Amino acid sequence: MEQLISAIERYHPSFRTDIEGCSPEEIDRLQSLVGIHLPDVHVDFLRVMGRRMGGLSLYDGDFRIETLIKRYTEEGAAHDSPLIIAIAHYGPYGRSRETFERPIELEFEEDEGQYVLVAYPPGEREHEFPEAIRILDLVNPTLYEALFAKAYLQYRWARFKHQRTLFFNAHSPKEIEQAAAIVEQFGFERHPESSITVRYFDQRDATAIISPNPGEPVRLSLAAHDAAELFRLANALTKRLPTPTTSA
Repeated sequence: MEQLISAIERYHPSFRTDIEGCSPEEIDRLQSLVGIHLPDVHVDFLRVMGRRMGGLSLYDGDFRIETLIKRYTEEGAAHDSPLIIAIAHYGPYGRSRETFERPIELEFEEDEGQYVLVAYPPGEREHEFPEAIRILDLVNPTLYEALFAKAYLQYRWARFKHQRTLFFNAHSPKEIEQAAAIVEQFGFERHPESSITVRYFDQRDATAIISPNPGEPVRLSLAAHDAAELFRLANALTKRLPTPTTSA
């Protein structure tokens, strides 16, 4: 988590003052209620953000440890179910004033050999989580990936006024990597927090994100300060990326 905080501080220097962790005693209390060993990734999260997570909440979820302790105290633990790490609240819809809550879970993915975030509520509202990273509604990221994605869009992507989305063909990780190399040829530096799920590219006056689009062409999202420069960049990339390349 220290690596994550340092990465976020690159774009939001005061981020460390926006978060607050919980005590070892609180973590022990939660673990006793859950009845199983808490995954290291969740323990690390609780240590640094268990009380306050600096505006990085996902899926309108309440990730505070006191909420989890209250939930497990009242309802107990289902030992054959994934670990609940937050409670999401959503609604009301239409004329109904009824609100709902659903768990956000951390589940071990056998094929990947790691814990992934599983959320059942509706995805992020569009104005909170732009098209660039809506991949998180389509695949289950790790908690680390989800937190960095939210932070990048909140503290970096949002600084750019003009945005453009391109799509290109890629049928394997190797082909996606070849497209990433093309993006780097246009002066972008790949961010070290990039993953197989989402790749981030940055330069002084623009940013780019490559994210898979299951069953569809791969998405390349671009953002820049200058509209003319974004237009030039998008056109140049369109000529280099595997066809078909369409844009929005």
